[in-house]
Amino acid sequence: WGTSGSPTPVPTTGNGGGRAQTTYVTSYGYNDNDDGNGHYGTAVIAYPNSQHSIATEGSGMYDDPVTFATDPRELALQSLIYVPYLRKYFRMEDGCAECTTDWNNGRWHIDLFMGPNNALQPEPALANCAASITRNATIYINAGPGYPVDTQKMFQNGQCTAHTY
Repeated sequence: WGTSGSPTPVPTTGNGGGRAQTTYVTSYGYNDNDDGNGHYGTAVIAYPNSQHSIATEGSGMYDDPVTFATDPRELALQSLIYVPYLRKYFRMEDGCAECTTDWNNGRWHIDLFMGPNNALQPEPALANCAASITRNATIYINAGPGYPVDTQKMFQNGQCTAHTY
């Protein structure tokens, strides 16, 4: 905990740099994303930008990150992170109610977008895929280029295609 009473990341170095932080990592998709007004089955994001106007599972490369959600007090809007166990970069573009609850209780929590952003996906396949990558893990905050990247989508064609390392 830092002097402000908030969790503080630990500096580290690596190929892409950034600050290492142990974080609870979950995932969400089109089916369980809401538009901020309780309407589910949408790709609306809270913080659209010039790269993404809706939630997007990009290639996961530094220049084509995947959308992630958290509380904006935890990580600044548009922050870039790297998740080593998925070998992907993600950009903070959405809000997450559970992340806010966890942040208020002193727990780091991010929620990673997976799957297509234009239609409902088969269940329980999407939920099971999200569960398969849920864990406490080290992430790198404000990571730069240079980390290895797996460009395989995490969920596509109704199937879980996520790889973990």
